[in-house]
Amino acid sequence: MNCYFYGAARESRSILGHNGVVAFSIPDLNLIFKAQIKGTQAEAEYASLIALLEFIELNPKLFRNGKIQIFGDSPTVVHQINFNLGCSKELEPYRNLALQYRRRISYTLGWVSKEENRAFGLARASAAF
Repeated sequence: MNCYFYGAARESRSILGHNGVVAFSIPDLNLIFKAQIKGTQAEAEYASLIALLEFIELNPKLFRNGKIQIFGDSPTVVHQINFNLGCSKELEPYRNLALQYRRRISYTLGWVSKEENRAFGLARASAAF
């Protein structure tokens, strides 16, 4: 089953202090998720992947019949999780959490362009993203 994640941050903050968005999409389930977040670009990207992984873990019956393939347009997140790129101290907690999920959930993680990322269109529907 193909799943997509997307995170973005901007300089300005909303009235509530949020400056970013996290989103994920699972087209086979006709499922979309979007939430606001406060953080950096990389934190938003990792948070979107972690939100997706948490959803998968909490709903195992939805995913038991197939291989889970996760795609995102963040080269940083994809390459750090796949151990093709070093990770800064600031991002280690996020990377480590995603790796903990990998011990419990069998999934592959790959890169797609922003245009191919099904979660990007969802997040883009939010103003300023």
